[in-house]
Amino acid sequence: MKEVFDIKAKAPGMNWEQFQGYLANTTHPRRVMKLEEVANMAAFMATDKASGMTGSTVNLTMGSLDD
Repeated sequence: MKEVFDIKAKAPGMNWEQFQGYLANTTHPRRVMKLEEVANMAAFMATDKASGMTGSTVNLTMGSLDD
C-alpha cells in the first residue's frame, strides 16, 4: 500500500486520510476494505467450505473503478 500511496498521494500533496477517502471514492460501496475482511476471505478460502472453488481468482477490490 505504501508504494501506491507514494505514487498517487504524495505527489499531489494528500495525507493518509485524504488518500483513504480517494480510495473509498473509487469503490462501489464507497469505503475501503478492512484488513479483517481480507483475513476473513483468506480464512474462508482455507476451509472445506471453499473446496468447490478451483483455479479461481478472488476479487477483493470492492468493485474498484481503477483509472
